[in-house]
Amino acid sequence: MSTAASLTLKSSIPVPSVKELVSQPLDTVPHRYLRNIDADYPTATLFSGDSSLHVPVIDLIKLTDPQFQQSELQNLDNACKNWGIFQLVGHGVSHESIKSMDGKIKEFFDRPPEEKKRYAQKPGSLEGYGQAFVISEDQKLEWCDMILLKAIPTDTRKLEFWPEQSPHKFR
Repeated sequence: MSTAASLTLKSSIPVPSVKELVSQPLDTVPHRYLRNIDADYPTATLFSGDSSLHVPVIDLIKLTDPQFQQSELQNLDNACKNWGIFQLVGHGVSHESIKSMDGKIKEFFDRPPEEKKRYAQKPGSLEGYGQAFVISEDQKLEWCDMILLKAIPTDTRKLEFWPEQSPHKFR
């Protein structure tokens, strides 16, 4: 199944925005956000403070270079299987572009709740503002808000989820 197809197969159960939750006085963290570190994250011991444990770095240039491709594919396979995360370098995106994109995303999340809700996920889609992959009322949730936007292929972009006016030049 393609990633593009999987983005429209299921929708998430709507949940409150984390930013809205913290704007209200809270005596305790809501139970859906509390985690038992041993039960929920069995590999958490990897982060015991051992400075020799670093997130794997994958070089996109090496992935496309026949001389290094096999070893870098092995590094990628290891990162996915054993870490579930990696840092990608050699992608050619300038530091300025990344910094600008980060700023635009922060501007979006600083917008008032009613404005962000204009870009909310719709039934049957994971694209848009909200939490994705919420499938039950008792499911543990991440302490974050998100916006999922498909950028490529360009002909499948759903611009109704891309803020038009603010932040300036977000699209």
